[in-house]
Amino acid sequence: MRRSAVSILASVLFLGLSLGVQYAQAAAGALDTTFGTNGTTVTSVANADAILNSMLALSDDNILVFTGGAALLQYTSNGALDTSFGSKGVVALSTPITGSLAVQPNGQIVLGGVVTPSGGGAELGAERLNSNGTLDTSFGSGGVAVVSLGTRAPNVGTAVLLYPASAPDGGDILVCTTLISAGRHLPYQTALARFTPSGQPDTTFGTQGLSIQTGVSGCTALALLSTGDILVVNTNEVAQFNSSGVAESTVTGGTILATSQSSSTFEASIFDPSGDFLFGSELFVGEESRAHNSSAQVQRFSQTGAQVADATFHYVGSGGSGIQAIVQAVAAQGNFVVAAGGQTTFAQSGETTVNGLARLQVQSNGSLTLDPTFGSGGTLVNNLPASSGVVIQSTGKIVTAGFAGNGSLTLARYLGK
Repeated sequence: MRRSAVSILASVLFLGLSLGVQYAQAAAGALDTTFGTNGTTVTSVANADAILNSMLALSDDNILVFTGGAALLQYTSNGALDTSFGSKGVVALSTPITGSLAVQPNGQIVLGGVVTPSGGGAELGAERLNSNGTLDTSFGSGGVAVVSLGTRAPNVGTAVLLYPASAPDGGDILVCTTLISAGRHLPYQTALARFTPSGQPDTTFGTQGLSIQTGVSGCTALALLSTGDILVVNTNEVAQFNSSGVAESTVTGGTILATSQSSSTFEASIFDPSGDFLFGSELFVGEESRAHNSSAQVQRFSQTGAQVADATFHYVGSGGSGIQAIVQAVAAQGNFVVAAGGQTTFAQSGETTVNGLARLQVQSNGSLTLDPTFGSGGTLVNNLPASSGVVIQSTGKIVTAGFAGNGSLTLARYLGK
């Protein structure tokens, strides 16, 4: 049966419109409607008012969210709580730990950071869970390994690094934190603890597994060199420690075998695939305490601490007096760097805050530029409470996480291409 010209034209128009819709949906930076409900998923988390940050990691593209020490959640790659993990996707930690997370090759999950024992004081340690969220009771003492920090008080900045099996001290777990100064006019310090694969303090490291050094006065990211030396980053500075935990006089860098995987909110430092490290922050114009005039900034440094590149931006508009833009989390994959943060406008009528994303490209000369194919000229505003954690899946899709004022954890996923 022959079709009329009108029918054929209608079909062509329908096909064109369909392709146009698909093209619009495929734009980099658009919410991925196959994730959760129209691109987002919301979960109520107990005690969320006490949660300061959220950190993300991937386990075979499942999404792990560590909510500042109180709970660990796992979502499937498409945004549904993984009911095979913990209790319907949520693990309430029996031993709360404030820090970072990493995933072992066998799927076990390591949480590293500061533990506050019931008797007071503070400990630096690691907690290990099986891939289904149950505590690995064979690790340390009942699943937790710690060394005492004595009377020293920790501050913002933690990281955890897993030693590859092929590396010197293979299978060990290295945890770091920042310690407040021990006395007036003294600097903050870096505390490093290393544990064996079974969760015992590694007595070949520091003093009974613990090393406290001035270093760079803290810790926000870690890298392991092929020599066994350790690079310790504190925001935009780097120090090198030998395999025994002693700070060296110079930073030489070298071949990196492993790095920490997540960044702390407001202390967003990570290593990128090239071995350089990135720091996301804000750049003030004029005095910091006046006019709130700042831009979001991502800086890139070589292993020895030399600045290679930087990029400044606003998530919307061009900034100015009364506008503050910050970076709260960074992630890197290939030649892309993603920064998640927020932007606040201060006015007599009150404050207005939006959350946003920026995607940067690492150019052949090492410079950082906004990716014009992403969002609107490289940035976007998501208007969701999802800016305190970010991760890039193997597909290039970008997942962000953050908490709303009502204690709800929101995840959102954006198309990468």
